[in-house]
Amino acid sequence: MTRLVHSELLKLRTTRTARVLLTLAAAGTAALVAIVLLLAGRPGQPALGPDALRLLVLVPAQPLTLAALVLGVLGMAGELRHGTATSTFLVTPKRGRVVAAKLAAAVTGLAMAAASSAAVLAVGLPWLRAKGIEVAIADAGVAARVAGLAVAVALYAVLGTGLGALLRNQVAAVVVGLLWWSQGVERVLTGILHQPGLERWLPLGAASALTAPGDGTLPMWAGALVFAAYGLGLALLGGRLVARRDLT
Repeated sequence: MTRLVHSELLKLRTTRTARVLLTLAAAGTAALVAIVLLLAGRPGQPALGPDALRLLVLVPAQPLTLAALVLGVLGMAGELRHGTATSTFLVTPKRGRVVAAKLAAAVTGLAMAAASSAAVLAVGLPWLRAKGIEVAIADAGVAARVAGLAVAVALYAVLGTGLGALLRNQVAAVVVGLLWWSQGVERVLTGILHQPGLERWLPLGAASALTAPGDGTLPMWAGALVFAAYGLGLALLGGRLVARRDLT
C-alpha cells in the first residue's frame, strides 16, 4: 500500500495540472487578497480592523475548493478515460487499494492550502501594517481558520476522487462536481424537503463550517467530521464500483 501511495504522489508531482494548480493557488490568492485590500473601506465593503487577517485567510476558499475537487476527479476519472488505469490495475489487481491510494490527492489539496495561506501572509501583513493596523500572527482564530481551510481543501480532493470513481466519465464527473460545488443540488434538495437546518448536515453545508464559519454553521470540528464522512463514503462506494466494473 505504501508503494501505491508513493506512486500516486509521484504522478501528482510530475503532472502539469498539479503544478499549475499549485502555482495558481499562490498567485491567485495574492491577487485576490490585493483586490480585497484595495476595495476595503469603500462603499459596500467592510473596513479593515484587527480581525482583518481572519477574514483574509478565507478569501481564496471558493477557488481552492473547486480546484481540489477537479483535481480529485481528474486523478481518478482521467486514468479511466485515457486507459492508463488498465496497466495500473494489472500491476495491482486489488482495485480498491488503488482507489484508496488515489486519495493521496488530498496531500496536493493541503499543499495548495499551505501555498495560499503563505500568500495571504506575504501580501496581507505588510499591507495591514503599512495602514497602521496591527494584527497578531499568533492568533488562535487565524490558526483555526487556516487549519479549517486546509482540511476543507483536502477533503474536497477526496470528494472529487470518489466522484470520479463513481461516475468514471471524466466530463460527467466534472459537470456533476461543478453543480454540486455551486450548491445547486443542495438548494433543490432543501427546497423539496423543507427541513429547517438540514443544509448544515449536507456536504457543502458541513464544509461551510470550515470555509465560512458562522452562527448558521456547525462547529468546525463537527463540520470536518460530517464532510469527511461524506467524502470517504463516496470514495468507498466509488472504489467498490471500480472493483466490480469491466474497464473495457
